[in-house]
Amino acid sequence: MVYKMGVVLSFVWLFVVGCSGIKTGVETSETDFNRVVKYEGPKARVSVVVFCKTERCNKNLAGSTRDLLVNELVRLNRFIILERGENLESIKKELLLSQSGLVDLKKAVPTGLLEGADILIVGSITSVEPDKTKFFVPVLIPWREGGRQHITGGLFELKKTYIQMFVRIVDIRTGRILKSFRVEGEYTKWDTALGEGAFKKGSVLGGVQVSQNISVEMAAIDLVKKLSKEIIKNIPENYYRYR
Repeated sequence: MVYKMGVVLSFVWLFVVGCSGIKTGVETSETDFNRVVKYEGPKARVSVVVFCKTERCNKNLAGSTRDLLVNELVRLNRFIILERGENLESIKKELLLSQSGLVDLKKAVPTGLLEGADILIVGSITSVEPDKTKFFVPVLIPWREGGRQHITGGLFELKKTYIQMFVRIVDIRTGRILKSFRVEGEYTKWDTALGEGAFKKGSVLGGVQVSQNISVEMAAIDLVKKLSKEIIKNIPENYYRYR
């Protein structure tokens, strides 16, 4: 009986591991998104900001999502990304130090060289749902050994982590919103809780449980992949004019 129980649990475990990381999002592109496409044309000058508009979003999630998006836009080589926000303050301090007289004038950075963006990409995270159970499969296997009744089993949950962002593409010179759209990112994974108990005269002699949460960042990565495609599609061609 112990051997049969081990075979059954091994099969269930292989099934769970094999299904981990199932994506439910649909990619509309006919080409592999991860394939690096060499782009040599003119670029658009943009800056990126991301805000939280829901209680489940915090400054760290907004910052990491922005970093993921900036990294992806730089990788695509279609944009000149201009730093803004907290990092811009660090640049300004460095420029002020350069002009303070504490730095060799021959090596000082001239003022007035910062570039201005033509496009501001504004992202507002409006929904975050971490570790939401889509459905679960309970498994219980009773067996006897040494005069005791044992129960080995587990709960296998298909969990989804979800993030939603509303995005505006804004012409900085006029303040006009060129495009506004919604993007969703999600990541699904089998989560496993395993346990074992031995019973004799109504008492529990032992047990164990293993479980793992899904990082919201995995859903943010999926969102960024979809969002970068939408940005390329929705920025008008006349903004791509820099080499």
